[in-house]
Amino acid sequence: MLENGFDPAGKVHFSFDIEIMVLNVPEYKRSFGLSEKDRIVPGISIANSEVGLLALLIEAYLYRLVCSNGLITKTAVGSKFKHISRRAFNEFPTVLNEVITNSGNNRHRFQISMQTPVDNPTSTIETLGRQFQLSQTEIEVVRKAFYLEQGTTMFHVLNAFTRGAKNLSLSASDAYRLQKAGGQILSMVKA
Repeated sequence: MLENGFDPAGKVHFSFDIEIMVLNVPEYKRSFGLSEKDRIVPGISIANSEVGLLALLIEAYLYRLVCSNGLITKTAVGSKFKHISRRAFNEFPTVLNEVITNSGNNRHRFQISMQTPVDNPTSTIETLGRQFQLSQTEIEVVRKAFYLEQGTTMFHVLNAFTRGAKNLSLSASDAYRLQKAGGQILSMVKA
């Protein structure tokens, strides 16, 4: 990570509960602007569960500074590893390089999401919540988060999911699912 420009003294984002541990490492040197006051910081997300919720995952992390929302998106390379395997350590440099390479695509997707109109954002949130198999409680959290920064673009919809992930009533695994949903929405935007 140091060879790729990550700051060893940089702030990381960490959450865990009895089901999951998530470590998000932003790379501030590669930040990019959505507007004059709104910046996104790419990074890497490492998630693990020892209770079978998920395998060890290494994915892209995107952190929005203005509201401290984060989303997690898949990389194009295999980044899911069995806990008993050393493969994660062996392939980490490749996965890290892929995450860094994909940051440019995510930047473009964010820009397109800001230009993609959504006729009924609350209905879209409901539909996407069901598609991602979120609970009614999680969908309600996302809906409430939407009202904090309303808008009529796909950016506002995905932002509601990532803002909802910050809700303190959610467990770490629920918050992770909402961050992943935000990443899935971003990946649906045609680049």
